[in-house]
Amino acid sequence: MKTVEISGRTCHIIINGAELPTIYWGEMKNSSETIEKVLAHCEDVKCNYIVYEVEDWNADFSPWEFMLNKKMSFSGGGRKTLDWLLNECIFYCEKEYGLTGERILCGYSLAGLFSLWAFYESQAFGGVISCSGSLWFGEWISYAERHIAPQNSSVYLSLGNREEKARDHVMATVGDCTRRQYELVCGDKNVSRHILECNDGGHFKEPEKRIAKGIKWITGEV
Repeated sequence: MKTVEISGRTCHIIINGAELPTIYWGEMKNSSETIEKVLAHCEDVKCNYIVYEVEDWNADFSPWEFMLNKKMSFSGGGRKTLDWLLNECIFYCEKEYGLTGERILCGYSLAGLFSLWAFYESQAFGGVISCSGSLWFGEWISYAERHIAPQNSSVYLSLGNREEKARDHVMATVGDCTRRQYELVCGDKNVSRHILECNDGGHFKEPEKRIAKGIKWITGEV
């Protein structure tokens, strides 16, 4: 795994073949242990990885401003992250490594929400992996209802079966929001492959295994 700085952001890069799918996977800084665990579950998967780090989770992965409660708010820095991803990261990686395969977004929790938003917003990716995505985020479903996926794309959604037991009443809507999101995906003629996978446990149970399951599914390894 090679670590590089691309326009001020740290990226961990694994290239297994220029023609293979490339996973653009968002993580918090200093997440090397998480990355290693996911890769250990995906030893036989044939794809490339561009794992990019963010400095401020709530800011960098939120598509717009939203105040969840008095203790937690989101400043909507996702647009800046997406612009960097499209104009700096992808441009650099495809030029440097000659990548020609499908682009796939990947993320967990708020990064899963961001990945789904970037998938709709940019129309620049052929697939998205949103694991335990924060689809309770304010006005998300309204946004998704007004947008369609890129043509011939693949969508992987997953959720833990205890996630809608969250104490916060907004976060507790994640089950209904995820099921509604999947209804939209199923009705979207541009989506050729889709799945909503249910995992055991709450939001923080075995995130690495959940991400690995998404990567295996979307690359056709399962």
